[in-house]
Amino acid sequence: MDPEATVAVVGLGAIGAMTTWRLAERGVAVHGYERFGVSHDRGASAGQTRRFSVQSQRERRFTPLALEALDLWRELEAATGRRLLDLVGGLILGPADADALVSAARSARELGLDHEVLDSAELARRFPQHLARPGDAGVTDPMGGFVRPEASVAAAIERARDLGATIHDYTRVHAVEPADEHVVVRTPDGARRYHRVVVAPGAWARDLLPAARTTVLPRRLVQAWYLPRDPAAYTFERFPVFERVGDFKAYGFPSLDGSTIKVGIYGTAHPIVHDTENPSRTVGLDLVRSFRDVIAECLPGVHPDPSATTVGLEGYTTDGSALLGPAPDAPNVILACGFSGSGFKFAPVMGDIAADYATKGATARDVEFLSPAREVASWPADFLTRA
Repeated sequence: MDPEATVAVVGLGAIGAMTTWRLAERGVAVHGYERFGVSHDRGASAGQTRRFSVQSQRERRFTPLALEALDLWRELEAATGRRLLDLVGGLILGPADADALVSAARSARELGLDHEVLDSAELARRFPQHLARPGDAGVTDPMGGFVRPEASVAAAIERARDLGATIHDYTRVHAVEPADEHVVVRTPDGARRYHRVVVAPGAWARDLLPAARTTVLPRRLVQAWYLPRDPAAYTFERFPVFERVGDFKAYGFPSLDGSTIKVGIYGTAHPIVHDTENPSRTVGLDLVRSFRDVIAECLPGVHPDPSATTVGLEGYTTDGSALLGPAPDAPNVILACGFSGSGFKFAPVMGDIAADYATKGATARDVEFLSPAREVASWPADFLTRA
């Protein structure tokens, strides 16, 4: 049986949707598979906003990728007429010696990006909404902003369909089986063959990929919305997208609705998801209380109890970097998973890199540090057995 299309993409969250779009733009015959609906709320591509920044808090090789992603976001906007990315400005703040803050400033300086380094007094003057303690500092990012996740996934799939892609939504993939010259994708409707398959299943990576069974752990992400006491102080013009690093770890966004702001808090590791088939969507009172304490101290002008919460799932690697590239034991299977909560802003360029691997077997981008063939430690055995 001949392959039904050149490439299949399994999982149509941010990375899978962008991969499908970038393949379709190249004229590739592509099929996309999504176990839920397009632009669903169960994974990591939901919650109205995702942070965009070109500064790197850890790996400087991400900055050129973010700049390339910016161009691709604009290309997708132009092709679909949807507004996806707003560059309203960004701010990283926390202790002046925090590794993430120092790295962000260094990446901006070394690559000649516009930015300012603010001491505690200037931080308090410019952004009084935030707690600014002696010893705190901030780094501004004029190219920071936010992306709309639901609209972005929908736009990428809409564009891919317009270019001829076939989308199998509400279709669960039970297995991806590599053979000598093709890959079989098995669903309840039967089996189809492809030359190559990109697997981008997010938190569900362990269900499909032997290479991810010990290295990509599903975790639960909670986002919450809060009511500012003075909404005018939290508009785009006065309250940029922020990330707080150091002893308090949080990120947040200006108000989209004139009433609430979204804040995510991650003081401890995100909880392991023990059952990806039936994950808990309840946000317990202990977690709400811990969030309230952080909000009350770090954002004193905000009512500390949430007005709404959401729960999503994401796959995390032990080193916090994605697995992007051919599977070590099956080069016609392309892995695109384990983005560890940091992939959305890069999604278009990551999708284009996955498309490179799926069509050419290689990419010119400097992404060897994301190779699935690198040394990636396994999660502790008790984490895996309980998950």
